Formats: sequence, structure tokens, C-alpha cells
Amino acid sequence: MSDLWKKVRDKDTKSFAAIQVKVGDTTPLTGTGDIEALLSKCQVLANTPVGPDATVGPFIASAEKIIADACHGYVDTADLSSHEHLLRILARRPQGKPRTRIFTTNYDLCIERAAANSGAIIVDGFGRESIPIFDGTNFDIDFVRRRIESKGPEFIDGVVLLAKLHGSVDWAIERNQIVRRDRPTAPVIIYPRSDKFELTYRQPFLEMMSQFQSALRQPSLGLLVVGFGFADAHLSEMILSAVKRNLSLRVVVATLQCEQHCDPASEWAYRPKIHLLQQLVAQGDSRITLLDLSFFSFVRLLPDIGTETEEDKLRSVLRKLIT
Repeated sequence: MSDLWKKVRDKDTKSFAAIQVKVGDTTPLTGTGDIEALLSKCQVLANTPVGPDATVGPFIASAEKIIADACHGYVDTADLSSHEHLLRILARRPQGKPRTRIFTTNYDLCIERAAANSGAIIVDGFGRESIPIFDGTNFDIDFVRRRIESKGPEFIDGVVLLAKLHGSVDWAIERNQIVRRDRPTAPVIIYPRSDKFELTYRQPFLEMMSQFQSALRQPSLGLLVVGFGFADAHLSEMILSAVKRNLSLRVVVATLQCEQHCDPASEWAYRPKIHLLQQLVAQGDSRITLLDLSFFSFVRLLPDIGTETEEDKLRSVLRKLIT
């Protein structure tokens, strides 16, 4: 988020400073602020029924394009070795187990590109047309192999279900359908601002949220929450509800500055939902593990489920979680 703030600011510093004044944002021009809060204030000002500011709308459009372009271009230079490692581990599950489901709020194409590099097959709700069209029923599709010498079809290894909760930089709307395009002029994504919750009630986001909620209700669920700071209330509430009601759930939360997130005195970093999870751990809830780790550090801790080595308690917990 701090990088996106800088990219939007540096596009036109003078206009950015003027917008800050209009919406009452006091972040120093050389500092880094909350891009989500800024765009939320802009949205309110642009939609004021009496005397809306005509300059705010173009600023919002420009900022959203900068964000979309940054997220689209990120994959071209990103090191995806950790994403590939994660997919190789999570996609290689025993055939009797349900397929791994990945839910992400990121717009970028890191998971899709990593899947192509690692040999994993992604089921993401889009069909197999020349221009793929989104249909929620496509999440029920699986892949099997038929051999002449086999008595029946065999499930193919390496299939992963992917639901992008806030959209993707390669989604577009054409003829009232969501399609996948390489570089759409207006990507179908939920930009960082306060009306994210309301936007999730529209398609295709409603279908994605439905998939997430259904997954959280599955018995004996293993849930990895990585790189998510529990700032999105609509997702945090669903996860907390699953922790409270799904008694067979096991969850590992890995996020940077986890201790600060649990400290009410850390005004800028405090996350009440993570603090609640910490309190449950303190009360003896062994289903929950909290880690202060980045995505890249966490992925390197994941044990290969093809081995039997258990080096320490953490690896043992993670092994139980993903198998």
C-alpha cells in the first residue's frame, strides 16, 4: 500500500497535494500515507449531492489506473520462486483429499504465472473458451485422466482452485459478462477504499465470497492465512466466525508485525481481530498458531508432504494443517 501511495503521488505531485488539501489529508507530501483512506475520502467528495468537486473524479480515475498498471506489471519482474514452491507443495495432495483452495485479495497474476511455471493446473471459475468467460459453476470442474488400461478415470495431480476475492487485472466486462483479457482498459477489481464491503455484493465478487464462506465451513479444515493483516472487515469477520463455529478447523496466521497487531498501544498497527486470535491462543486454543513472518519466510517453512521428517513443533503443526 505504501508503494501505491508513492506511485499515485509521484504521477502529479502538485495535483496530489491539492487533493490532499480538499479531503483534509494531513500526510506530509514527502511522507507515506494510507492510499485506501485517501481514495475513500475522495469518493465521498466526488459523490456529494450538493456541489461535488469536479476535479476529484478525474483524480480517482487516474489513481485507479496507476494502481491497476502497477499490479499488472509487477509480475513481469517479480521473483516467483516462493509462489512456485508453495504451489508445488499445496497442489501435491493425496487423491482422497479435497483440492487445495487459494483465496487472495491481490489483483496481480503471480499465482497464475507461478502455476504455469510449476506445472499446477488452476481452476478459477473461467471456462475454456477462446476468450474465457466467468461462470461460478466452473468451480465445480475437475480434471481426470482416462487410460485404456484403467478401470476408471484417474484424478490428475496438481489441480488448485483459485478465487480472487477483489478481482484481477486481467478481468474485463464485455456484453454483461466477465471475461479474461490480457490488458483490459478497465479491469474488474475492487480498489482500496472504504466501500469494498458493498462492492462484494456484486458479481463476480459475490460468487468469490460465497466460495470462501463455503470453504470455511468444511469439516477438518486446514486454513493458512498468509500476508493478510485482517484490515478488511468483511473477510476478517468470516474467518473469525469460522474459528468460533468450526471446531475441527486448524488455522495458522502468518503476518508481519504480528506482535504489534496484538498490542492496543500500537495505534497504527493494532488489529483487533488478530488480538482476539492471540487471546484464544492464551486461553489454550491449540487450533490456532500465530507467526510473525513474511510470505516468503513462511513458504520456506512449509514441509514437503512427501517426506516424514518433523524437525520441530512448528513443522509438525504445518504438516497436520496441509495434509
